[in-house]
Amino acid sequence: MQKKGFLFLLLCLLLAISAQAQRRVRITILEKDTQQPLVGATVQYATSKEMLDVKNTITDIEGKVILSIEKGKELYYNVHATGFVPVKGSVPPQENNIKIVMREDVLHLNDVVVTGSRTERPVKLSPITTQVLGGKALVDAGYSDLQHALQQETPGLNIQKVGFGNEISMQGLDARHVLFLQDGERMTGDMAGNLDYERFNLHAIDRVEIVKGASSTLYGSRASGAVINLISKKATKPLDIQAGMRWAQMNERNYKTPSPKDFLYMFEKNSDRPNLQAWLSAGVKHKAFTSQTDVWYSESDAFYMYQAENDSKTYTKEANPFLPHDITLNGTAVRSPMGIEGTEHISAAQKFYYEPNRNLSVQVYGSMFFMNSYDLIQDMTFSQSRDFMAGVKAKYNVKDWFTVNLSIHNDFYDRFKRHERIDERKKVYKSKIFEPRLTLTSTYFSGHSIILGVEHTSDELTSDRFVNRKMTTRALHETEYFLQDEWTANKHWMLSTGVRTNFSKAFGFMYMPKIAVKYLPDEHWAIRANYSMGYRAPSIKELFFNWDHLGMFQIRGSEDLKPEKNHYFSLGAEYTHNGFFMNVNAYINKFRNKIEGVWHIYDMQYNFEYTNLSSQRLYGIEAILKWHFLDHFTLNGTYSYVNVSKQDGIQVNTTSPHAATASIDYVYNKPNYRLKTIFSASLMGEKNFDVQDRVWVEEHHKSYDAYFRCTLPTYALCNLAVVQTFYNKVKVTLGVDNIFNYVPHTLGSGITMFNVPATSGAKGYVQVEFLVDDIVKSLKRKK
Repeated sequence: MQKKGFLFLLLCLLLAISAQAQRRVRITILEKDTQQPLVGATVQYATSKEMLDVKNTITDIEGKVILSIEKGKELYYNVHATGFVPVKGSVPPQENNIKIVMREDVLHLNDVVVTGSRTERPVKLSPITTQVLGGKALVDAGYSDLQHALQQETPGLNIQKVGFGNEISMQGLDARHVLFLQDGERMTGDMAGNLDYERFNLHAIDRVEIVKGASSTLYGSRASGAVINLISKKATKPLDIQAGMRWAQMNERNYKTPSPKDFLYMFEKNSDRPNLQAWLSAGVKHKAFTSQTDVWYSESDAFYMYQAENDSKTYTKEANPFLPHDITLNGTAVRSPMGIEGTEHISAAQKFYYEPNRNLSVQVYGSMFFMNSYDLIQDMTFSQSRDFMAGVKAKYNVKDWFTVNLSIHNDFYDRFKRHERIDERKKVYKSKIFEPRLTLTSTYFSGHSIILGVEHTSDELTSDRFVNRKMTTRALHETEYFLQDEWTANKHWMLSTGVRTNFSKAFGFMYMPKIAVKYLPDEHWAIRANYSMGYRAPSIKELFFNWDHLGMFQIRGSEDLKPEKNHYFSLGAEYTHNGFFMNVNAYINKFRNKIEGVWHIYDMQYNFEYTNLSSQRLYGIEAILKWHFLDHFTLNGTYSYVNVSKQDGIQVNTTSPHAATASIDYVYNKPNYRLKTIFSASLMGEKNFDVQDRVWVEEHHKSYDAYFRCTLPTYALCNLAVVQTFYNKVKVTLGVDNIFNYVPHTLGSGITMFNVPATSGAKGYVQVEFLVDDIVKSLKRKK
């Protein structure tokens, strides 16, 4: 018994000595403007200035952490939080309580990006020019969806409504050259390269990373023009729940008193759905487990865009050398308006993370999406779409040698034609993608960051547009290997090199190299030069489509298509100093065997046929400006110029040479109140392009295939949003989209109607958001 007592006293003594040898440092982190606690901030700390024995922790609901370190040692720390400027510092041995104030990173120059190199780096240190759009900032600006946000914030990006949904273009290239990724994974279910952009929940996005230029070395086919990567939210707080609603004016009231007795009741009801949105974002973090849930519901009404009373077509001698002179024909019939469909959709996403230690991380994710698209055609049918996406990712660090990354990704997409009165639908489209990937990354060698990977892509499409309106399946399979090395030679120079090899049974062996150089003459300037080869294999539709649309037109693929390749060169300069940021980038993009759809006329029927063009050249310049001044104002501006070569004197590309965006933000902060006002404008310059048609030449007494010149005027869309945040709990936004009520009237004929903004004019809205985590925090404080 005496022995047990002695051992107990000895243990207490050892514990007391250990406690005396440790000191506890309490750190409180606050937001600079609101003086509110910053929850979920990451604190890295060590007792050596070189941060050799670094440890990590996050702040609690009161913005605090308590650190235990050896007594008499100085504490060194780095603090990171999304949307804030990182803070470094130290705590001397005699201090045990400090307060750190973090200011908002309004220029987003410290955001960590991964898209340009598949490695995590602050955007200002990335060797590849990357534009970052913060998800929170896009919601604050009042954007209702991702399409509007991208168009207003990205230079040279244009999204239009067309007969099959949306059409996106960037730097003179259409959607088939712009690869959309969700957390680095590709999606299926595209139409002419365009996805259902309604799938993307703006309120579930942490940030959007945009890399322009060929990125095929890292991302393969379809990354020959640009990559847009949507990075999802991940909870960093113990509890993070946000909910909101948005109501906007209707675009157009088409049917004022639909009656259930009317045969067209469902059609009339669906044509006039309210413009409503509701969303919920719930995150929970407890020890090694993190859960993130995001749900979004949205509906909008259909409306008409009214065209000019008569067509006016000018057939130029430049585009048609056989003409004796320019010919202008004026139509006599009044054209009917173009209907813009309304939508009703819901999306839900769930992600689970398990991170028991610094060496292991596992993620399991799944999402679903359902959408009804209501057009204004009284045929008693509408389109339905659904998508299911799921996958797993795992990361394991093997000491300090290398990191193993494994992912398995699946995406399943279906489209139906649904009857409006009968519970009956017909599947018209089914696609799926399966993509496993294995990568090894290493920083073992001094100054080098190496990534080696292999991925396989299985792409299947089932449609009634291949063989005699029968549901038929076509498939493509590719296996690709890629290698990249980023070498930081010293504090001034970085060199990034890489290559991807691709082999498929259909197109054989291909390789895509890249090289990028970054030079930092000082802390303010960065110079970047880049060369990369892009490629795009023909899609299943471009190869196999053979579909006649009621004798009106036919879409025909070609199994003889060759993969297109392009060489992308860019040179850019970046300057940052005291709240001012400017980036200017010039580029040349040369295509060989570029795949294009070309309209032909056979016996007065239009055929849309895919073919390889011999070559096409694009060059341009882009500029991005950010300026934070007077502590309250932030000015943002972008400009894009692109020149696309003609094909035998014919301009088939519909991109405007000039495009610009601008916004000015005003922020006023008090401890329990924030006012933010954002005025934004998007300008699209005049468009001139040629459209194939057929014309009768009186002098020759015969008709010819000919091109008429389309000229669409410059336009600007302006938005205003006023955001008020009360006690960091409730956020109320009042705004007007298209505040100057621009409505296009001169649409013309053919594809011209697909190249004007789909807007019905000015539209007001109100948006309310609730930050539930802050309410819970307040209740705990009161207890």
